[in-house]
Amino acid sequence: MEDSVVVITGGHGGIGRVVVEYLLGKGAKVVVLDVNDTTSSKLKLNKNYTFIKTDVTNIKELQNAHEIIKDKFNHINHLISMAGINMKSEINGIKGITFEDIDKSIKLNLNAHIYLVKTMLDLIEITNSDNKSIIMISSINAITRYGLPAYSAAKSGIYGFMKSILNEVGKSNIRVNTISLGTVPHMDQDIEGDEYFENYKNHLAIKSFVRPTDVADTIYSMLGLSKCINGQNIVLDMGQSV
Repeated sequence: MEDSVVVITGGHGGIGRVVVEYLLGKGAKVVVLDVNDTTSSKLKLNKNYTFIKTDVTNIKELQNAHEIIKDKFNHINHLISMAGINMKSEINGIKGITFEDIDKSIKLNLNAHIYLVKTMLDLIEITNSDNKSIIMISSINAITRYGLPAYSAAKSGIYGFMKSILNEVGKSNIRVNTISLGTVPHMDQDIEGDEYFENYKNHLAIKSFVRPTDVADTIYSMLGLSKCINGQNIVLDMGQSV
């Protein structure tokens, strides 16, 4: 990973910031695209860290980020699309979700992944390396029933998108994979005795949750070690979806 250029969307979220810090620790040059800046002075002082304020659902802002990355680095080795969240109204199912939240969810949780890949693809294609990849973060909501209709539909769509571009980008030696996350408490969340997490713990084969550090380990392995993984959906959920 030394000197590899890694672009991450949603890199300031609870999972994303752990992935960013992990990859910086491995010597990668990390570019974060997020609507929110970080409050970490340690991160800001890292010479290999670049932040570009970007709404990933906004094509013009993604194109602006593309030009900044092109001017600074000229290429991208790895693209990690992590931005996403479910809408509050869809917790009440298809009867409860508003039409506005349906549109917002599909735009953020599916369209933004497609926008990102389309916008940044040329910078990955020109990379002079045999290790180039795209990782998109999905959810076990796409493979089992946990409600959240629009979110689940969007996350399922990521699989179809991954499969549809696999051969096309494979001509440029770019690997494409998805990671489906189960319930992932953030590092600073106290989960013991919490009613929400205790409910989901009942679905776990092994009674401990995947944590952001586990996600970072998996992503690092897929980027730098397991270079034969291509066209796969890696389920990271401690057996929650089984």
